[in-house]
Amino acid sequence: MKRTAISAILAVAALAMLAALVLRSRSLPLTVHIAENTIGTELDRATEDFATLVATLQASWTATQAPGEGARALSERLAASPERIRRLVAEIPGGGSQRARLKNSYDGFAGTMKEASSLAREIVDDENAYIADLDFVRNEGPKIIQQMREVKLDAAAANTFQLVIGTLDFAKPDATVRELELRRLITTLARDNRVDANMPGEVAQFAQAAQRILDTKPSIQSKLTQLAGTPVSTMASALAFASGDVYRSAVASGEQARLMLSIYAVALLVAMSFVAFRLQASYREINRANAQLAGLNESLEQRVEERTQELAGALTNLKESQVQLVQAEKMSSLGQLVAGISHEINTPLLYLSNNAVLIQERVHLMRKFVDRCARAFELNPADCKDRSEFQAQFVNALKGVKHMLQHEDLAATMQEAMDLARDSIEGLGDLTEMAQSLKDFSRLDRAPVGSFDVNGGLDKTLLIARNIIKHKADVRKFYGDLPEIECSPSQINQVFLNIVTNAAQAIEGHGEIVITTKLRDADHVAISIADNGCGIPAEIMDKIRDPFFTTKEVGTGTGLGLSIVDEIIRGHKGELLINSEVGKGSVFTVVLPIKQVKEGLDPLEGLEAQDESVTAPALEDDAAEALAEAV
Repeated sequence: MKRTAISAILAVAALAMLAALVLRSRSLPLTVHIAENTIGTELDRATEDFATLVATLQASWTATQAPGEGARALSERLAASPERIRRLVAEIPGGGSQRARLKNSYDGFAGTMKEASSLAREIVDDENAYIADLDFVRNEGPKIIQQMREVKLDAAAANTFQLVIGTLDFAKPDATVRELELRRLITTLARDNRVDANMPGEVAQFAQAAQRILDTKPSIQSKLTQLAGTPVSTMASALAFASGDVYRSAVASGEQARLMLSIYAVALLVAMSFVAFRLQASYREINRANAQLAGLNESLEQRVEERTQELAGALTNLKESQVQLVQAEKMSSLGQLVAGISHEINTPLLYLSNNAVLIQERVHLMRKFVDRCARAFELNPADCKDRSEFQAQFVNALKGVKHMLQHEDLAATMQEAMDLARDSIEGLGDLTEMAQSLKDFSRLDRAPVGSFDVNGGLDKTLLIARNIIKHKADVRKFYGDLPEIECSPSQINQVFLNIVTNAAQAIEGHGEIVITTKLRDADHVAISIADNGCGIPAEIMDKIRDPFFTTKEVGTGTGLGLSIVDEIIRGHKGELLINSEVGKGSVFTVVLPIKQVKEGLDPLEGLEAQDESVTAPALEDDAAEALAEAV
């Protein structure tokens, strides 16, 4: 009885522990993964918006122009970004200390963004007021000078002229006039009683505008410097790191629970096997000799057959695993394409959106001007009492048109709209080129053998892999005059992508990748891809072409990239030459025939046939083509 109770208690404890491990091993909700990825996107967008805002304000200040509504819209978007990120941060699970650290990082980021957006709005308002005062001095100064000369105030007119010229010069970034001299001229005009008697109020307003320009310029410059030094990028990186750390900790906790669950399940299985073994021990001991002899005689052939089936099944599983790993390597390349395209289209889409809003505003202003002109020319003399009334109405309408021409600066507005449209067309051209390159690159296995422009294929590969390369290396190209070759274009593109990606990953810090193409002889072309990365040690040079061999950390590579490259090149009756020196870099040279033999092309020597038996043969093709069409 006591033994039975102990066994029941142990069984209940084992089931409770199993239930606890099952609960802990559950995968994180999809919203957590989406939130983590979206946090990175939002932080990148906020950093890019801040950099664009700073550049816009500095450019408008340098050009002595009003920053416009685009800068104000960017500042408002910066102010709104912390609230969007706050909701995403709340989705990330974690312990008390992790949540506290994540909250501190978010509070620092939110405070910095609030400070930056507030300071940006102040700069926009200050620059608008500064430009308004500058326009007042530029437009009203000549009128005041003319009035002074009409009332014989020549000295005051000369001082006013110097003040206008000096103030306009002072407003430039590379001003040569001294501020003290301008303040002396303002004081002289203010003390001139004759000016005040003949032109009451006008000169005072003009002097106040000049005074505000002198007082405001240092303040705006100081605020621009302060805004540029705001650590938005640093705080965004800290928040991204904290969020990623908490997210990875949550993922690791689930993986640890799953590992413990596996160990626990094995332990339970061993315990149950041991119990079963003990229960059958007596029976095996009594009938051991006779049962073993009879069993061996009766089941020998069956056991041999079962063993053969097990070995065949193991071989089949090994082949399926190999094909799945090959498929995974292909999908890894496609994932690199998707990540690069997602990042590269973000910047053109951002300024296309901003330009569309600004062009709409300019077109609205031009429409108002056209409507006013149309109303002026729609006047009918028959609707007026006499010709003088018609002339008066027509003159008033023309004055309205002239007023818009003088005060709305329509020429500059039209030029700005044309510039914005030109920039938008260039951005659309970049997106079109990127989408077409991805579409061409993604045509996997559509034409097993066809004509291929090697130089063009390299350019498309570099465009697709630009996001991987641009932060790691500068690319230098030395293309020779090559004929088109017969090959499987998609597979050769895969070769180029794998080699270029490996070259970028081999570079620590920032380096250089040199691509050279030339005719090796009358029947072959040679493509060399060289890097100044870490190089390949001599002891592993003979192993790098072997399947599943990799120097990367566990979980970051399949070891099939270079193996697939070598198989594709040998299937094209070509050759892959590798020269490397540790610490200096590596050179991968691909030699391909210009014409293929008539019996056909089998680039992967059976791997493609196995691939079709396991997965859909055009899985990565359809995914990449769909992405290209969506872009």
